Amino acid sequence: MNRRSDEAVLAPYEALVRIAELQLELAGDGRYTEMAQLSKQRAALLRALPKPAPSAARDTLERALALQRRVTIELLRRREQVLLSLRRVEISKRAAHGYARALPKSRKGRVFEQA
Repeated sequence: MNRRSDEAVLAPYEALVRIAELQLELAGDGRYTEMAQLSKQRAALLRALPKPAPSAARDTLERALALQRRVTIELLRRREQVLLSLRRVEISKRAAHGYARALPKSRKGRVFEQA
């Protein structure tokens, strides 16, 4: 193959790499709505790719896969942060209710109104 035909063959695979790079950036910034749009583009691109992929695309596909794994790790890390935050809120809420039970009845409503 000549250089132009190689570039044409590899173009959709390079697009996968660019999408994965952008998804990684968006995941790091917490921009999930934009990530969802990119996921749709990625899915459409994957459906359009020839099966099996040409051997010339192997390195590019491996790069795209490595980036996609990093995206998954970043999303899992973000999910863990959210779950930890929710857990802290739940613990704080329980503590507040525990302290409220110890207050005289006349002050219970006012404590939660101020919070």
